Amino acid sequence: MSSVPRKIWLVGLSGSGKSTIGPILARRLGYRFVDLDREIEARAGESISRMFRRRGEGEFRRLEADESARMARKKNVVVATGGGWMARRDIDRASGGRVRVWLRVRPETAIHRLSREGAEARPLLAGSDPEAALATLLAAREAAYAEAEVVLETDGREPEAVVEVALRSLRHFAAGPQADGEGPTAGQQES
Repeated sequence: MSSVPRKIWLVGLSGSGKSTIGPILARRLGYRFVDLDREIEARAGESISRMFRRRGEGEFRRLEADESARMARKKNVVVATGGGWMARRDIDRASGGRVRVWLRVRPETAIHRLSREGAEARPLLAGSDPEAALATLLAAREAAYAEAEVVLETDGREPEAVVEVALRSLRHFAAGPQADGEGPTAGQQES
């Protein structure tokens, strides 16, 4: 396999495909896959939605920062972050030596995907209009997501197709600005 970054952090809204794309991408690269939210749940001994209710968002964010720091020391890893991870400047800056891949998705597509698994498990989407809540979250986080080194559209694509584009984009990114091949350079989008 051509050279790719050894630390890949998938970012994006809930429902963008991080937990679906991540394991496939990791398998193709021979890397370990880590779902940051599942790591936090294992450490806390409870689900994130229960943690939000019982301990509050602050405790979740503290554990998120701790787990992010732990993952930042790993190599050959694909990390699926939580939807708000990229907006946390303290966590993002402490997770150096990585490439961030934004899995961009429209809120209506994300809600459709989340409805298959039960959006009620997502505390920030609780309420009568989860699509509006997701659109509000996207508006608040989009500038942070846009700082990702690689941007991939996931709407209307099967997971394997997204992984193929991700692999091309990551190889191109790793080759640096002198690369002549197809694919985005830092800050560019692959469609």
